Amino acid sequence: MMKAKSLESKRQGILEALQDGIVDLQFKKVNGDLRNMRGTRKFDLIPEEKHPKTEDKREQNETIVVLFDLEVNDWRSFRVENLVEYRCESWV
Repeated sequence: MMKAKSLESKRQGILEALQDGIVDLQFKKVNGDLRNMRGTRKFDLIPEEKHPKTEDKREQNETIVVLFDLEVNDWRSFRVENLVEYRCESWV
């Protein structure tokens, strides 16, 4: 039970940071490779044509974080448990 709560608070923290601006993060991919990403969930920083038109089914999964990858210009997701670190790069 304690682990689930810590994952929930970790997810909430990264979602809040992504909503506020640009975040540099690193997570472990499903295949074990480390992946660095620069992302956001702040719509002001996402091209309008990339704004979601419907709710992403992944949003309902409490173990997944969905974000806009600013380097590949598209939406990506990762598992909260695989997050290694994140840093709020800039608050816009």
